[in-house]
Amino acid sequence: MKPDQLCSRLSQLKSARSTYESHWRECYQFGAPERQQSFSGGAVMGKERETQRADLFDSTAAESVQLLVASIMSGVTPSNALWFEAVPDGIDDPTDLNDGERWLEDVCNFIFRNIHAANFDSEAPETVTDVTVAGWGVLFVDIDRDAGGGYVFESWAIGDCFIGSTRADGIVDTIYREHRMTAEAMINEYGENNCHTSIVELARRNPNELVKLLHVICPRKSKGAGQLASDMPFAAYHIDITNKHMVKESGYHEFPCAVPRMRRIPNSLYGNGQMSYALPDAKSANRLMKTTLESADLALGGMWIAEDDGVLNPHTMKISARMVIVANSIDSMKRLDDGTNFQVAEYLLTGLQGGIRKKLMADQLPPIGTQQMTATEINTRVALIRQMLGPVYGRFQAEYLIPILDRCFGLAFRSGALGAPPEELQGRNLSFRFTSPMALAQRAEKVAATEQFIASVAAAAEIEPTMLDNINFDAAAQIMGTGRGVPASVLRSADEIQQLRAERQKAQEAQAEQQQQQAMQEMAGQAMAKGLEGQMAQQMGGMDSEVMQ
Repeated sequence: MKPDQLCSRLSQLKSARSTYESHWRECYQFGAPERQQSFSGGAVMGKERETQRADLFDSTAAESVQLLVASIMSGVTPSNALWFEAVPDGIDDPTDLNDGERWLEDVCNFIFRNIHAANFDSEAPETVTDVTVAGWGVLFVDIDRDAGGGYVFESWAIGDCFIGSTRADGIVDTIYREHRMTAEAMINEYGENNCHTSIVELARRNPNELVKLLHVICPRKSKGAGQLASDMPFAAYHIDITNKHMVKESGYHEFPCAVPRMRRIPNSLYGNGQMSYALPDAKSANRLMKTTLESADLALGGMWIAEDDGVLNPHTMKISARMVIVANSIDSMKRLDDGTNFQVAEYLLTGLQGGIRKKLMADQLPPIGTQQMTATEINTRVALIRQMLGPVYGRFQAEYLIPILDRCFGLAFRSGALGAPPEELQGRNLSFRFTSPMALAQRAEKVAATEQFIASVAAAAEIEPTMLDNINFDAAAQIMGTGRGVPASVLRSADEIQQLRAERQKAQEAQAEQQQQQAMQEMAGQAMAKGLEGQMAQQMGGMDSEVMQ
């Protein structure tokens, strides 16, 4: 594609996104003031940011957003436990595999270690914050080529990104990112021969001056199968917007960006976040807090009435501590009641702040500085949040977790870090199943129902033992194990269970046969002993008769 065509498409995408920008801007102002986005083609800097921060008088929404982001991060991608497993298509239980099971475990452990060894845990919270506040975010995944390998993650500011889709299901597969780079950095990144002559001259004259660049990632209409940039399924164009000049064309084997959306806006590719529900309360609480602070200042300083009696001049009078006021009479100056009722303001503010925390699910977490809660109570509240986020989690899996894992697997596999897959996995597509705390919370109902059913039947079996025949204990053990996130290496497969029971039965039969043979030998020994005793008695009787004769 030509640079002018891509720049023209950028203008169309800007026009389509402009409808929602004012709402997102307000959500950031009250929900994430430190990550405010500029939707006008530049970063929020200087006096603009300071002015927006100065207008924020109540931080309940911002605090609640951070608690929700932390809950999502710990529930979806915890860094201290493996949160996914690989399963080939057509196989529900990976333990049914032989050599493939161990290879899949090694693959998952490799990807997990390298994801969290990279900068994922520092970049992902920024993207999750964007999703929580504005409803969508962009996380770029690639190899750290400067460091010679390993994953690298970049959370792109959504103010710079414009998304599109060429698919019928609306999954994002096109991104236009407008960003800035210094002239000197452009020369170092793309090479002097690939940059426009004006950029080369600018780098010599003023190397720190910023230049607008457009980074476009989109599917190719004709997909190849080679390793060249022009053969890869996804094209990447880097364009100097000012000069309409293509500085680099490359490509990707997979779409390199995860673009999660919390809730899609109807007839749009963009989304709205949880902060949209709390925005009215946040604006009201901020305004009420501002009014309350102004009233408090008035209550502390007081409102006064003064008479211009020729001695006291109210136009120049200012009240301060240890000040002597010269007046004609003590009635020349009096304090007036400001009429403020702080109890009403406190009641209203408490209700608004509680509504904000509830809408952002922060009321389910223990508030800081209050009574200590047990680990069970905290886990129960966190599980409740995860259940409330259940519908959102489904979209999170499809648009955030799976693209990240597909991209990481592809990068590692093509680099040769994973080795060749076993023969039984050849020709199969690989998919991922999640074992994160949030995924386990969704399966917990099945586990709880199974355990309650077994307990009920066991209680009834004390009266009627045949009731236990209704339970398939092998299936129940598998459901409870997988539902609780037990590693696949701990659970035995159906073939292993059958083999183990066959060996146990064989051992029991061999032991029974050995005991039977031992019993028969003992009986034979006893019979022989009795026979010998009889023979000896006969011999002794014969000897006695001879002596008597």
